[in-house]
Amino acid sequence: MNEDPILHLEDLQIALHANGEEYPAIDGVNLQIGRGEVVGLVGESGCGKSLCALSVAGLLDGPLRVSGGRILFDGGDIARLPNRSMRMLRGSRIAMIFQEPMTALNPLMTIGDQIGEMFVLHRGMSRRAARRQAIEALEQVQVPAASRRVDDYPHQLSGGMRQRVMIAIALACDPDLLIADEATTALDVTIQAEIVELILDLCRARGTAVLMISHDLGLVARVCNRVAVMYAGHLVEEQPADRIFSSPQHPYTQGLVASLPRLGRRLVVGQAKLADIPGVVPQILDYGKGCRFAPRCAQAMDRCSTTAPGTTLLASGGKKRCYLNG
Repeated sequence: MNEDPILHLEDLQIALHANGEEYPAIDGVNLQIGRGEVVGLVGESGCGKSLCALSVAGLLDGPLRVSGGRILFDGGDIARLPNRSMRMLRGSRIAMIFQEPMTALNPLMTIGDQIGEMFVLHRGMSRRAARRQAIEALEQVQVPAASRRVDDYPHQLSGGMRQRVMIAIALACDPDLLIADEATTALDVTIQAEIVELILDLCRARGTAVLMISHDLGLVARVCNRVAVMYAGHLVEEQPADRIFSSPQHPYTQGLVASLPRLGRRLVVGQAKLADIPGVVPQILDYGKGCRFAPRCAQAMDRCSTTAPGTTLLASGGKKRCYLNG
C-alpha cells in the first residue's frame, strides 16, 4: 500500500435508487493510487468500473449516489463536496478522458475555445492568453498545424485527433490524477497504442497519477504498475501487474487471464477455442447475499452462495476476495 496516496477509496459504497428502494451498485471498494502511479481497473461491462471513476470525478447523477465510505483525494474526503467545490477540483486537479470524444466535446464550440476554457476557469487567464495556451496544448499532444486547427470544430477532426483534443483538455492544468475510462476503445487499433503512449509520456513528465479503466488486458499488462479486478460491484483481486497475469488468485481473474490469446497457442477450427467464462454479469437488482461470482464459478462451494467472502492479503502485497486457498 502507498503511505501517501493521491487517491484512496475507503470502503466506497454507491447505491442505486430504484422501485422505492436502494440497491448496492458498488459495495465496500478499497483502492489506493500513489502519486505518479499507473493503476489498471479491469472487468467485464457492468462490473462497476466506470461508476467508481464517476464517483471520484463527482459525476454520479440521477438514481446513483455515494452512500457510504470515503473518497480521499490528497488526504481530504471529496465524496460529498458541494457541486461548486467539486467543479473547481475537477479539471484543475482531477481530470477524466472519456471513451467517445465526439459525445464529450461540445459540437458548437471550436476546440481552441474548449481547451482555452480550462485556462480561463482554473487559471484566471484572459481569452487571448488562453488561446495561446490552447495552441501550445495542441502541440504537446502532437496535433499538426495546431495554430490553424485551433479554430476547427470537433466534426472536422478524425477520431484520433478528437481524442488528442480530449487529452489536451484533461491535462491542460497539470492535474494530480487522470482517469482514463476506456480512452482508446473507440479508436482504430493502429492508433490505440500511439494514444496510450502519448497519455503516459505526458503524465510521466508531469508526475500525474493515472487510473486506467480498460477491457484490454494486454494493454493493462504493458503499462500499469498494479491491477485491480472488479466484478459486480466488488473489488475481487488486486496485485502488481506482473503477478496478476502470471499468478492470478481469484477464479474470475483466472478466467479473464485464460481468455487472452497468446502467441504459440494454435487454434484449429473444430478442435480448440479460446477459453471463456460461462454466464453473464448479474444486474444490480439481482445481486445475492453470497459471492456474486459464485453462479459462474466452477470452483464454488456451498457457502459461496450464502455468505460473501472477506478480503485476504496475498504474499505479493495484494489482496483477493475469495474462500479458496484460505
